[in-house]
Amino acid sequence: MRASPPAPLPRAGEGRTALHQTFLALALIFALLPSPACGRGAGGEGPSAAPSVVAGTTAPRQSAGRRVPYAPGLRFTDDAELPLAASVYSLPSFFFDAAAADAFLSAVRKAAPDRELLVLIDPPLRRALEPRAAALRLRLLETRGRSYSPWPRDPFSLVRSAEGGVVVVVRPNLQTGREDDAYMGAELVQDLPEDLDRAWGRITWTEAPVPFHNGQILPAEGSAWITLHSLEPRILALLGLSRVPVETFGTAAGVARYVEAAGRAAQELSGLWGRPVRFVHPLPAPGKDAAGPDLLRRIGGGAGYDLDSLVTLLPGSKGSPTALVADVTAGRELLARLPAAEWSALRSGWGLAPEGDKLATAVTAAQRTPRSEDLDAFLDLTAEHLATEGFRVRRLPLLSIPFELLRDPGGLQGEFLLTWNNVVAETRNGILRAEGFSSLLPSGDREALEAFSAAGARLDLFPPLVRSVILNGGYRCASNHVRATNRR
Repeated sequence: MRASPPAPLPRAGEGRTALHQTFLALALIFALLPSPACGRGAGGEGPSAAPSVVAGTTAPRQSAGRRVPYAPGLRFTDDAELPLAASVYSLPSFFFDAAAADAFLSAVRKAAPDRELLVLIDPPLRRALEPRAAALRLRLLETRGRSYSPWPRDPFSLVRSAEGGVVVVVRPNLQTGREDDAYMGAELVQDLPEDLDRAWGRITWTEAPVPFHNGQILPAEGSAWITLHSLEPRILALLGLSRVPVETFGTAAGVARYVEAAGRAAQELSGLWGRPVRFVHPLPAPGKDAAGPDLLRRIGGGAGYDLDSLVTLLPGSKGSPTALVADVTAGRELLARLPAAEWSALRSGWGLAPEGDKLATAVTAAQRTPRSEDLDAFLDLTAEHLATEGFRVRRLPLLSIPFELLRDPGGLQGEFLLTWNNVVAETRNGILRAEGFSSLLPSGDREALEAFSAAGARLDLFPPLVRSVILNGGYRCASNHVRATNRR
């Protein structure tokens, strides 16, 4: 019998930011429609104690004894130039059955024969996977009493101390409906096997001094790339506001005040990451820029979406780096040439209700809503800006699937994305490669493979964790990683 969480989990990522919600309220003013992606976030206190331990069980160590005060100088090493030494997944039994978990982990092991694979797992699924754990060389870390989500990238970062040891940096801003996730990083510290603990320099954990969300930060070219939406919680705190002052965005002065606070928030994030923070899109110029309101309106088209579902940044071995940017128009073109068998695969693979032509009509219409048009404009703006920043830009299809098309929507409103951007990249033995979830659409997967190949990268696509993707938890969101300290 599978365990059940105390309440339905929200979607992955940050979801409807306040900026997104206020854009919705003032849609008639700014001609914006919102984009509903991933989960909900909220400010709040981080964990102050170790994860609870159920009576009658033991843990190798207590994470409270490994907590250290935050100190500057930590090295964020999530760059594609470095190889992945270990991957961390969270597979709760109330999300996934043993067959789905086995298929996914088997594919990861095949693509990464030498990597450590750690799985935070509850007792029911642990018992089901134990017969396969030895063959797949899995480290099953049994969780005790907390209902963790399947998205370990959101609540913490895995970084290096100045001495080279692994440090878990927990985010201070909790996500509504996912409060248990605040303890996930400490759980990893508590349950890490002793041999890995030694190899990782006696792992410790700390809490970051400023809010962050890893789905909204892309490291590349020595910088951390973000959007304006990445900084919203901190901007509001700096301005002393509970919501984004969209009513002031019709004036250059109101735009300038918000953008100035964004600059301060970006400096703080730069201090956390120890590298410059740069935007994937342009910002209104300092001062009273008359074009500011219109530019902010275009930026608003990306509100509510995690950046890593829309943009992939890859290093260039002998030239400029590449930016793979999602493209709503390319998604429409993909659907227009989709063979009948793939429409059937889309329906069965993602649990959609409409059949035949009704499905094609409904999905095609979903790519032409005002919301999709706003997102398309934001993505075009991003592609244009990254080109001016020295990236070779290529586009990848993006599809929106309304929740109302699911056989069992379960009260969800909005849509989930089929995107080929939500990947993790590494350089292993001199070869740049990326890994992510298959879309279950061979035409789309093939187009993505060709785009990554043209960018100099090999792309491995794994059987998707379907329920995670439907809740907008792509592969990058569903994984966290420790990278080697050098390129070998």
